[in-house]
Amino acid sequence: MANVHTFEYNIKHDVAMAYATLNNSANTPTYYSMANYDLAVFVVFTGTLTGAASLTAQMRQRIGAAGTEANLGTAATIVTDDATTVLQARGEELTVNSGYTHVGILLTETATANAIVGAVLLRLRARYKQATLPA
Repeated sequence: MANVHTFEYNIKHDVAMAYATLNNSANTPTYYSMANYDLAVFVVFTGTLTGAASLTAQMRQRIGAAGTEANLGTAATIVTDDATTVLQARGEELTVNSGYTHVGILLTETATANAIVGAVLLRLRARYKQATLPA
């Protein structure tokens, strides 16, 4: 029997962007369903940015698995070198009335300089009831 009180049963973790180098380009966001979760946390990690690299991170939302995409939240966050940047969105921040159910992250470098970056997504606070601990 699985122990529902362990990390992997309480926090769903996914690769939001595999570690790669961006140079005057952006990743193609991978989207994950928030149907069973109340909180999405993106952890963006970088190596040393070269020259005048300018790297931003923008949370995105999408309708279903392949529908219309839109920004989630306000302006993009500037990411610095050799750092870890954390962005989070609550499930209620999705535009659910318009059908948005999935989240992803758009990472963009615009200064024609190398930016080594990667990101993981942690989905937390599962919406289904967790079993009680045995006595």
